[in-house]
Amino acid sequence: MNRLTSQIITIGEVTEEVILRMAELMSFTYGGTSIDKVRRDLAEKQFILLLYGEDGAIEGFSTIQLFDSVFRGRPVKIVYSGDTVIQEESRGQTVLMHDWWQFTCTVQRQFRGMDVYWMLISKGWRTYKLIPLFYKEYYPRPDMETPPDFQAFMDELGNRKFPGEYRDGLIIPSEPDFLKNAEEDVPERRRNDPDVRFFIAKNPNFGKGNELLCITRLAPDNLTKTGRRVLNDELD
Repeated sequence: MNRLTSQIITIGEVTEEVILRMAELMSFTYGGTSIDKVRRDLAEKQFILLLYGEDGAIEGFSTIQLFDSVFRGRPVKIVYSGDTVIQEESRGQTVLMHDWWQFTCTVQRQFRGMDVYWMLISKGWRTYKLIPLFYKEYYPRPDMETPPDFQAFMDELGNRKFPGEYRDGLIIPSEPDFLKNAEEDVPERRRNDPDVRFFIAKNPNFGKGNELLCITRLAPDNLTKTGRRVLNDELD
């Protein structure tokens, strides 16, 4: 296996060579993408997590934006994940989520006293599955309705980030990126998984590039057992 390592840099440190590689990686997994879309995504972000293979080549990345919002009458910090992709041959490793969590721990320390939430938009079931794997409370979820205050919070975030494209919990892009071979993307052995079934029911047109907006609170007390074991960090 090509063991990955990571680095988080500011958007101002991203070179043209890195942008070209990002566009290439996106094109391997998604249709409808372009280097212009990669540039637009970067333009609104502050950080990027880069994944490197053993030979030093970039094998994946995830762009990150921090912004402020209000929930239940209190100011909160939002960590929003933008374009994210890993070369197929390098998937299955936990370095992305582990090192991303370490970054969010820095955010939690910096804004101690404020709740920090992760806003994730899921193009596919694999992305959605990350949330119940690592976090206890998250929405939307298959075992309960989203509480009204959380739904209003999510709707506010969706309309704010995607004006004209957000409705009923989904982002329906006017210029979508879409998973290549989406029809074959769900293995037979996964079709009875309750999280996978829920994702497909909520976002039946994911193969056309529709995305499900998800939210979870980033805090050690919201980690599952797997989250505590894999992410392995406690705030002081």
